[in-house]
Amino acid sequence: MKPKELCPICGGELEETEVKEDIWMGEELLVIENVHAKVCDKCGEKIVSYGEMQRIDRVISEFNHRKMELKRITAYVTSI
Repeated sequence: MKPKELCPICGGELEETEVKEDIWMGEELLVIENVHAKVCDKCGEKIVSYGEMQRIDRVISEFNHRKMELKRITAYVTSI
């Protein structure tokens, strides 16, 4: 059995999962889905690999150059 990886911030256990990454670009919100990350079960710290960070950088570049289809959302409501 592979030993659990520990969070470098708080020492909690890291779990591999897919997350959404929300990035504010000026007054626009860019949401990148299906980001592969290791997430701490205590503090919520997200750790991504170098390859995944390169993918995020490509998406940001395409967003900045408007080479992707944008979905405009005027309001987003979640239940409390």
